[in-house]
Amino acid sequence: MKLLLKYKDQIVSLGLLPLIATLIALHFLPSVAVLGGGLLLSLIVLFYYIIRLKELNFFLLLGTIGISTCYIVRQFTDYQLLPKGGITPTLEFILLIFAFIHITAPEIYKSFQRWLKLKGCFSYLLEAKTIVILSSLHLLILGITVYYNKSLSDETYFFLVNIIPVSIYIICLIINIVGICIALQDNFRYTIIRIAPLCHNKIYLTKRKYTGCCSSTSTVLWDLPVENNFEGSTNRNDKYARKIAKKYWNIKETPRAILHYKSSLNCSCEQYIHLYILPIDNETKIHSSEGRFFSFEEIEANKDKFSPTLLHEFSHLQLAAHMWNEYFDD
Repeated sequence: MKLLLKYKDQIVSLGLLPLIATLIALHFLPSVAVLGGGLLLSLIVLFYYIIRLKELNFFLLLGTIGISTCYIVRQFTDYQLLPKGGITPTLEFILLIFAFIHITAPEIYKSFQRWLKLKGCFSYLLEAKTIVILSSLHLLILGITVYYNKSLSDETYFFLVNIIPVSIYIICLIINIVGICIALQDNFRYTIIRIAPLCHNKIYLTKRKYTGCCSSTSTVLWDLPVENNFEGSTNRNDKYARKIAKKYWNIKETPRAILHYKSSLNCSCEQYIHLYILPIDNETKIHSSEGRFFSFEEIEANKDKFSPTLLHEFSHLQLAAHMWNEYFDD
């Protein structure tokens, strides 16, 4: 219990609790009343997260969307569009679809967060993958079983339709809690990996949209070409940086860490940022129509064209580029 209270902000699957409570209550009370109560509870908790904590819990948002959809359909169409006794699998299918969208296009959720000017400390990808895998298997097995076996006992049908979905979300919550326990022993963090290609005192940059804290409009500014999120042990940051550098440019050079710091830029929560340089001996190794190499003098003379994060790292990058060019470059 102490763990839950102390690290409740890191246990993102707690956002599934209103959904779990709604699914359990559906077995004992009228569906319209349960869905209405579950929707009210979800909205209260959702607005608490948004207004008080300045966060948007992905699973709480999914549960609210799913419950509200079923409530509206059940309230105004009775069972014309919703199969009788099928509220639980319908909710499960809605969460499966949105979780799958988040896995394949996580930038949609991030853009929505930025638009609301809320914190973005977690990617929710591990938990979303858990839901997609387990729910896909369950719905597939359920469909095959019901189609080929018309004479299921009431107990078997109840277990397949109602018990397993609740179990999936409880498993997801348990995995999240266990992961936090392991993480506390393994320096687990949500880290932003930034990589700066350097060549002869020049730095390669690309254009990126940046939303300031005081405005909802986006500005296109120059920034580092690689900024990836990584959830895992800090001991694996270097390995991950090498992996994404090879993925982006397919070169043999190895990124080298120069700075680890915490930042709360872009109206976000405090985040750990690991900054790497990628020294290369020829500018042609990194070439695209989306970016180009800049001298540090050019950046310093036109600061309004570059991202605040890059300007925050500017002196460290300049020093690293100078030292590499002076002492290590052949």
